[in-house]
Amino acid sequence: MSTLKLITFDLDNTLWPVDEVIRQAEKVCSEWIAERHPEVAHSLTASRIRDLRTALIREKPHYLNNLTALRRDAMARAFEQAGYSQREAGRIADDAFVVFHEARNRVTFFPGALEVLETLADSYQLGALTNGNADLKQIGIADLFAFHHSAETVGKRKPAPDMFLAALRCAGVQASQAMHVGDHPQEDVQAARDHGWHAVWANLIDLEWPVELERPRHHIHNLHELTDLVPLFDD
Repeated sequence: MSTLKLITFDLDNTLWPVDEVIRQAEKVCSEWIAERHPEVAHSLTASRIRDLRTALIREKPHYLNNLTALRRDAMARAFEQAGYSQREAGRIADDAFVVFHEARNRVTFFPGALEVLETLADSYQLGALTNGNADLKQIGIADLFAFHHSAETVGKRKPAPDMFLAALRCAGVQASQAMHVGDHPQEDVQAARDHGWHAVWANLIDLEWPVELERPRHHIHNLHELTDLVPLFDD
């Protein structure tokens, strides 16, 4: 029994381009800090927060499994280093993260994304599997997905099997009945193949495929192509 029943999607750079979204969210957050805490704004730039995130990951690599905690704790450390108490720094960082995250979820979909999701949702269970911290409710597409798993909710990033196994449990299907669509060669495509899934490389931002990995059998450059490709996986 191998008829396709489940299709999961990565989110960032698969359903929408993410780099500019993050830049804008960091800008909005920096402006919020500058307005409310001008005395320390010069030392709490986006680049400074990025440096602190890198330092935190070196100290505790598990932060990679929770990007929300990583960004929030980096901001809290920055405020502490600027002279705030630990409690006050944490409170401000929580508020600043809310501002960042609201802007982080203002995405512009790739052409065809919503139409394709709506079409596929009529015939398949859809799931979201992401290492990031996008919020499908804030974005407005939660109703199209049966479930949404992230590195934060399962405790492990792709390419680890945890997220894929959680998806199979939620959907009540076998790996041979599942397909994952994503942009990352290792974390999406190779991971899905390693865990017994079908895989489609969504190369919507014109990446080069790594020479050390076997090229994917199925790849798309536009999400509209999925509606023609998916039936090929049905027996």
